[in-house]
Amino acid sequence: MERLFKGKTWLSKFKLWVLYGFIAFIIVITIAVFGIITYTSDSSKHNSRRVFESSLWNTLQLQIQSYRFLNYLIALDDSDYPLNGNAFFEYDLLMSRVDLLRQGDVGSLIRTFESGRTTRLLNIINGELELLSFNLSKLENGDTSYLPNLIERIQRIEDQINEFVTLVNKGSNEFISNQHKTLQMNLNHIQLLSMALLVCLLCLCFFTVKGLTELKNVIRRNEELQLGIQAVNEDKANLLSFVNQEIRSPINAILGTAKTLNESVSKNEKDVLSKHIEESGLQLLQTIEMLSDLSLIDAKKLTLNPTIEHLQRSIEDYLAIFEPQMTRKNLQSILYIDPLLPNYISLDFVRIKEIIVALLQNAITHTPSGSISLQIRPSSLNAPQMALPTDTTESRVLQIALRDTGLGMPNELQQNLRVNPSLPMQEEGPLPSKVGLSLALCHKLVYLMQGELHFSCAPQKGCEFWVDIPFHIPTNSPSNDPESKGSSFQCPDNTQALVIETDTHLAKIISLQLAAFNIDTILSKDGSLQEYKDYDLVILGNTPRFERDGHDALQQWHTKSCPVISYHSSALENTAHRVIPISFPLTQSKLEPLIAGLFSSKAHKYD
Repeated sequence: MERLFKGKTWLSKFKLWVLYGFIAFIIVITIAVFGIITYTSDSSKHNSRRVFESSLWNTLQLQIQSYRFLNYLIALDDSDYPLNGNAFFEYDLLMSRVDLLRQGDVGSLIRTFESGRTTRLLNIINGELELLSFNLSKLENGDTSYLPNLIERIQRIEDQINEFVTLVNKGSNEFISNQHKTLQMNLNHIQLLSMALLVCLLCLCFFTVKGLTELKNVIRRNEELQLGIQAVNEDKANLLSFVNQEIRSPINAILGTAKTLNESVSKNEKDVLSKHIEESGLQLLQTIEMLSDLSLIDAKKLTLNPTIEHLQRSIEDYLAIFEPQMTRKNLQSILYIDPLLPNYISLDFVRIKEIIVALLQNAITHTPSGSISLQIRPSSLNAPQMALPTDTTESRVLQIALRDTGLGMPNELQQNLRVNPSLPMQEEGPLPSKVGLSLALCHKLVYLMQGELHFSCAPQKGCEFWVDIPFHIPTNSPSNDPESKGSSFQCPDNTQALVIETDTHLAKIISLQLAAFNIDTILSKDGSLQEYKDYDLVILGNTPRFERDGHDALQQWHTKSCPVISYHSSALENTAHRVIPISFPLTQSKLEPLIAGLFSSKAHKYD
């Protein structure tokens, strides 16, 4: 029994292999049959299509070349002579198109169209064109009297050419259609036999294919789940490492300062250390808030809450947050807000603050020395279509432009920042571990607010970011706020100021600030003092020439009663002549009272 059982087992396996071999045989035969059918069908269609397309192509080339030859003759002028065979060259090109239509398979095909009508037309066209050779030879020899007759004869055969093109197009379509019907009829008989074979094969292989497909899908889903779990674990580890790195610095600063406070220090040192603890605590709180906002954005749960606030006052408050950091690095910061923007706007100022803070923090990080400028100005972009909030009249777009004179950003960081989530096939945004926490949040917030972020960087020349953000104009501004009127002091006409500043970009922003007070600006980019020229105001900034010529220049300006506003350290230390000091960040709010105090009497005088 055991031997019999073994024999039956072997027999069943043998039958199974025979069945598998039969199935494989059927598959091979079926593939061979369909391959031969497909090859025959494709080859026949290819040959027919090649002749068909060649006839159409050469016909259209005849028409196009006739137009080119006619345009060539019309465009001839006296400067083109002698023609040196150019006319015969164009003529030969035209005749070559006729020859292609009369020879080979294309010629044989065309002769069957429209009962030979196409052949007669082609002979007429050929005869007319051959008669042109005499006039053309005269034209080549410089006899332009034959040119009008030559043009007229070409124009007369345009109707025949157009009719010929129409007939060839019609005949070619009918020919290829008939060929296709003939081929299709022959293929139908073969495909009926093949379909019967295919049905048997499908019925036999249905359950096998279904089982193999399910097994393959299960394996694939298992691999995807394993990769997903691994990716989640890697992201979790990277995020924890990044969070640890971000919060370690402020915590260490707090602990180190607290340890110092436990020692005996003076009262002044305690005040400094207490302020340092406060800054570190705020930095830690800001980091935690950024992480929270990033999580809400990724979960698509962060909502925008627009409020109506004073634009200039809010932006100046954001810039003032970084005044201690910029002072420690001796960075010169300046802010300019375009007067064309409304004083009060409706916007999510909490998110705008995060964007500006992120851009400023990045600029301070990559700028060891120099200047940082921040401009808020109208954007040239149109506002996106969105529902207007309550108590607003229209939507516009403002642009936040921040520029520094630092080292520039690494190429890898720039590449990670060039992700645009509004474009198809793009990622949602850069990872914080790639670009930093602040820039990652800034990038996500800009596109969440339906804005755009762009930047340019050059090594050792700094970076410039410009962010376009839509905002709304409120129906009514707060009436109890004196700044809601938006009135700024205006100097008398033709008031001129000399700005002495070797930092070109810093000087440009200062000139924009002065222009808001109706002051024309003369820039001294090389730092020359120009003390012998007459100006209504001098703003003395960074210049290497002050140490040599500064005392004489102050004396000259004092003699001419020209006021001097300065942030140059050596000028401020000069006690012989009065210099009006001004500090960074340099804003319009700081300049306005100084300008008004200097020119208010002149303004009343001209009134």
